[in-house]
Amino acid sequence: MPYKYKNILNIQGSDSSVREALLQIMDEKLGVGSIDFNKITPMPPWAKHGSEGMREQWCRENWAVPENAGGLEESVKGYDGGDTIEFDTVGGNVHDLMQKLSVMFPNSPDLAFDYLWASEDVGKDGGMMQFTHGELTYEYIPEADSQEAYELAFDIFSTDAADHGLVFDSGTGTYCHKSKLSMPLDDTDDEYPGIDYGDYYEE
Repeated sequence: MPYKYKNILNIQGSDSSVREALLQIMDEKLGVGSIDFNKITPMPPWAKHGSEGMREQWCRENWAVPENAGGLEESVKGYDGGDTIEFDTVGGNVHDLMQKLSVMFPNSPDLAFDYLWASEDVGKDGGMMQFTHGELTYEYIPEADSQEAYELAFDIFSTDAADHGLVFDSGTGTYCHKSKLSMPLDDTDDEYPGIDYGDYYEE
C-alpha cells in the first residue's frame, strides 16, 4: 500500500501577493488554506469522466501522484491566515507541480515558494525545495535513513523520535528502534530539540 506524504507549502512575498496565490490555488468548496492540483494542471474532461484507472493514470503522468491533494479539511481548519498551508499526497511528493506553480504569477516578482515533504515511512523520503519563477533556488534532500532525514521528517510531522518508537543511536549516527541499538541508550539519545525551517538554508 502506498505511503501517505505530508506536504508543507510556504509562500514568501508581500501580503497581497501571497493572498493572491492562495486564492488562486484553493479548492473552491473549501476556501483559503486548501489546494486543488487542478488549479495548477487542470484535468481534462476525458480523464475526469473516464474510468478510475484512466483518471489515476492521468494523475500520475501529470501530478506525479494518483489523486488530488488530501487532508484539506484539516488544512483549512488549521490555517491561521498566514503564508503556509499543509496537505497530504499518496505515494510521493509533487515538487514538479510546485515548480510549475511558481511560474503562475509573473506580475508578482517577489514571490518564492518553499515546498517541504516527508513520507509517513519516516526517514525514507523527505526534502525541501524552493522555487522562484520556475527556477530551483534551493534544494535540501538528505540521504534516506540519515539523522538529517529523520529530523526533517520529525519537523514536518511536528513529532519527535519517541512518537515513532525511535531513539538516536550514537553508534550509527542516526535513529533506529530501541531493539536495534548498536550501543546502550544514553539519557539524551531519545531527545529531539526540533528544527526551524531556516536551519535548512546554508549560511
